[in-house]
Amino acid sequence: MNSLYERLYGQRGPRAFRKVDLDRAEDLFADRGALFFTPTEYIPQTWVGQGSLHVHLPIVTPTYDEMLELRAYMSPRFWVDLLQRHTGKLRWTPVELAAVTFHRFDVRLHRDDIVIAGVKALLDSLKVKTTGRRDGRYLHYFGAIRDDSSRHLANLSIKQTIVSTAAEAAVEVSVCGVEV
Repeated sequence: MNSLYERLYGQRGPRAFRKVDLDRAEDLFADRGALFFTPTEYIPQTWVGQGSLHVHLPIVTPTYDEMLELRAYMSPRFWVDLLQRHTGKLRWTPVELAAVTFHRFDVRLHRDDIVIAGVKALLDSLKVKTTGRRDGRYLHYFGAIRDDSSRHLANLSIKQTIVSTAAEAAVEVSVCGVEV
């Protein structure tokens, strides 16, 4: 078996894999969780999506209170995994100037300040990379947007729709390019 995880756990600390390592991987999609330190340019193009992104995730972004109690919601890696599973891609080609829309489907409407806190990790997961680590190493996320700064994010909107049961709760993510 030629698993990236075997190499990842056989050493100390995180690592970026070389393009040759990824080309030789037996099942790159199964090894996707080992790739957070590997830049997108090393990932084979067949695994990198492009254009506008529209995906329906079968879990709703949390409210502020839910986020504090259910810590997984605060992890961009959690949302990256959901994006990967539902697009079949490991990464995405970033939109340079993006309009991002999160459409929440939940059993009740919440105040804007309550829902904005809950989408932060999902928004972060859409970025190309971040230096959010204490050691300064880059983490490479899904990559549909360059960054969430005003230079790269033209618009962020959050819509809410009431659904009749908790089983219908979800979030739709849309990332589209904006003309300058």
